[in-house]
Amino acid sequence: MKRPLTLRRIVLAAGALALGGLLLGVLARALLTGFAVRALLESAGASEIRFAVAQATPWRVEVADLDFRVRTQSFGAKRITLARDHWWSPTLGRVSVEQARVPLNLDGSDTNPWDWATYRNGQVSASPARLPVDEITVDGQLLVQAAALPEQALAVKARARLAGPGRWEVQAEAAGPGLALQAAGSYDLGQDALEFQVTEAALDLQPWQQFVQRLVVLPGGDWELAGRLTGRAQGRWAGSELAVGGEVALADGRVRYARRDVTAEGIEARLDIKDLPRLVTKPGTLRVREIRVGQLTLAALDAEVAFESRERIVVPRLSLAALGGTVAAEPFRYTLSQRVLEAAVTVDGISIEQVMALTRDLPAQATGRVDGRFPIRLDDSGLRLGTGWLALQPGVYAEVQFNATGLLTRGVAPGHPSYAVLKKIESGLLKLKIGELRLDIRPPDAPPGRTAQLHLTGSPVDPDVKAPVILDLNVNGPLEKLLNLGFDSRVSFGTKP
Repeated sequence: MKRPLTLRRIVLAAGALALGGLLLGVLARALLTGFAVRALLESAGASEIRFAVAQATPWRVEVADLDFRVRTQSFGAKRITLARDHWWSPTLGRVSVEQARVPLNLDGSDTNPWDWATYRNGQVSASPARLPVDEITVDGQLLVQAAALPEQALAVKARARLAGPGRWEVQAEAAGPGLALQAAGSYDLGQDALEFQVTEAALDLQPWQQFVQRLVVLPGGDWELAGRLTGRAQGRWAGSELAVGGEVALADGRVRYARRDVTAEGIEARLDIKDLPRLVTKPGTLRVREIRVGQLTLAALDAEVAFESRERIVVPRLSLAALGGTVAAEPFRYTLSQRVLEAAVTVDGISIEQVMALTRDLPAQATGRVDGRFPIRLDDSGLRLGTGWLALQPGVYAEVQFNATGLLTRGVAPGHPSYAVLKKIESGLLKLKIGELRLDIRPPDAPPGRTAQLHLTGSPVDPDVKAPVILDLNVNGPLEKLLNLGFDSRVSFGTKP
């Protein structure tokens, strides 16, 4: 006999059915949400997608532990939240990305994430700018990487909001050890154009010096870098064309190249950038308080510098204080990839005494000041002097004291009337007052192996000794090796035959 249905049983059955339907709806919504999230990411070009749906309601969706790749660039986030005010709105509403993780490789030691040839999906079918959202906020880390260097983490915050039909406004900032960056911009969906401004950029070179040298190859290898870079920029990206201009300045700069014992301190520079992608600038200023190359100290460098391209620098003007006088370079260009600097140098009033202090084993001491002009070539093998000259400044008092037995008496008979005086001069017992001095560097008519010819005339400083001296001295062997700048070779001296 069948038992009649009671109201209580009807209510319990209806409740169980409703609960089951609710559970089934929640499960279905979570599954559908997962399918929707995956489809959305794939439409933007993502692959290797992994995540978990933590919450799914018509008003709020939470996705946890998201990881995916676009081309070969990986992305990750601890939580992504989609919130909207009305479930019937044709938008995902406000998207919040928390604890994002985005690796950024600077030196290409990983597969290039922006190379389409390495991208599995080949083409992207939808632009993120066309995603149906009202606002996107991101809070996370940019993980800066380069080969054989510890990873450097930057805290990043960004916000993009729909400011009108087809128009987005973007703000972003990044901060890390010795780095601060703030930027803003707007994206026009119809024109597919992004306009942006970097309103603040500051970089402390010392903690980032190894990363900098992964991007900019400095001549000779590893350099020590310090100083503070600041700048601003503005630009436009449209139709795959990027145009960027701005300005950059360096303060309290210091560089050292230990291999060649080169140090520069007190570097101040400023450049106005016309085209950043091609690295074209207006002529800017460069000042250096002090440069030390071995025992040689240079001071107060003042130059005008401009980049013609990523490879070539033009220097219209350069001057500095050195060896008690001034040194200036005529306009020259430097090609970074060739690592060779060639320029013509003029000197004004440099001290003979300070020049000779740089030399090794030179059998003489002298005072006075000289002018001159000669080309130089500086490359990985060192310094080379071209055909030029140095000459005593007219009207400037100068003297020399030798310590070279046989320098003046070679070929002179001991019985000659001047032999005794010449012997005292070459032995350093008598100083010479110089009337004329000229050093010809690599004269074109010199025989092979001869790098310089010195012509000197003078007379003993002692007025009671009457013995005019005319000396023609040859330098055989690398002239540059006379300078104690870290070079090593042999030179020889001899009177002119």
